[in-house]
Amino acid sequence: MPRTEWMILADLSFEEACAYIENAAKLGSKPGLERIRKLCNNLGNPEDSLRFIHIAGTNGKGSVAAMTASALAQCGLKTGMYYSPALTGPRDHFAINGRMISEEDYASAVSAVAVANSNLSDSATQFELETAAAFWYFCQKRCDVVVLECGMGGRDDATNIVRNKICAVITSVSFDHMQYLGNTLSEIATVKAGIITGDYPVIALDSGEDVTAAVKARCSKTGSPLHLVSEPYPEIKTGLLGTFQKENAATAYKTLCVIRDDHLITKCDLTDDAIRAGIAKTVWPFRFEKINDLPEVYVDGAHNERAAVKLSETIRDYLSDRKIILVMGVFSDKEYEKVVRLLAPAAHMIFTVKTPNNPRALGADELAECAKRHCKNVTACKSIEEAARLSTQQAEELSNKEPSAVIACGSLSYLNDFKEAVAARV
Repeated sequence: MPRTEWMILADLSFEEACAYIENAAKLGSKPGLERIRKLCNNLGNPEDSLRFIHIAGTNGKGSVAAMTASALAQCGLKTGMYYSPALTGPRDHFAINGRMISEEDYASAVSAVAVANSNLSDSATQFELETAAAFWYFCQKRCDVVVLECGMGGRDDATNIVRNKICAVITSVSFDHMQYLGNTLSEIATVKAGIITGDYPVIALDSGEDVTAAVKARCSKTGSPLHLVSEPYPEIKTGLLGTFQKENAATAYKTLCVIRDDHLITKCDLTDDAIRAGIAKTVWPFRFEKINDLPEVYVDGAHNERAAVKLSETIRDYLSDRKIILVMGVFSDKEYEKVVRLLAPAAHMIFTVKTPNNPRALGADELAECAKRHCKNVTACKSIEEAARLSTQQAEELSNKEPSAVIACGSLSYLNDFKEAVAARV
């Protein structure tokens, strides 16, 4: 008898688990916490046995989460980490001490969630299913602490049902997902600050007056002590490239210092040396990640205005002597015109792509027309493989005369495919 969503007769195989989660993507995004609460209740509320560091923001939250988790693992804690979107495949949402969930454990977690979901009258979305699976997995593995990254929001994000928060962290807040979060920085920050649900410490990057005011207002309501991060710590080193990583490292360092100084985790010795070592060892893909040396190729998930500003600063600081070849792929519901306007002027040439298998993807031709307003040499590519071939080929030809570098940027959803295409070519 074939399996269906509503007929779970036995444990799912890894392939079946992947198909089950993929099928749920058809439901899209549905606001509200009612489904995830019911789903987790059907699972026995595994999240209630865990303690969380909850992180929200527009940019930098993944890097801050990775640095924080790395440092906690360095101190001997069994540290779970959950983030989105998946970057290399369905399993990389879930990691413990930097190790991705196994296929067997992934299948077990999704199987448990599928059974719980079969008892709901309103089926859970893909993100809700994955979030519940993460809670179940980390509970089964008895994690000491979980670093939990929000999806796009905060207040109504599926991750926000957790009760046992050690602290909350707000990274850089800027314009993104305005159709869901609001049209002003104050409105967006208010939604992000919705993860502050108790009187535990809050660590927030100072993203400007409007954002800080919204975070302070929320902390005032909950009685939460606020620790603002307003400047980098020059002595904190990170292996992650990019100008923007200085503020991310400062946010992670401040978070870990608050946890130590307030004795929020007593199971380990969170020394300053361990904190620094953990941040320095952090590995986080697709954030100005160098994926090839000859020719130089980088990938960066700059998909909104603030991220584009930071990437342009990084190009200036790291690659000012290079001819820049951009590869760009974006979603049509993003403010891609602003991203193009900020990045295209620095480019010697641009190749555009359509991100695959996503109805939100902007066509390569339409993106190329936008880019042509800021750069004379623009080519729309028919595939990511073509973009990888043409961009690296041009970089090799240019490098015979002067230094050059390829930067693939925009939506995270195509960067792994681009990375694989570059590896296959070179």
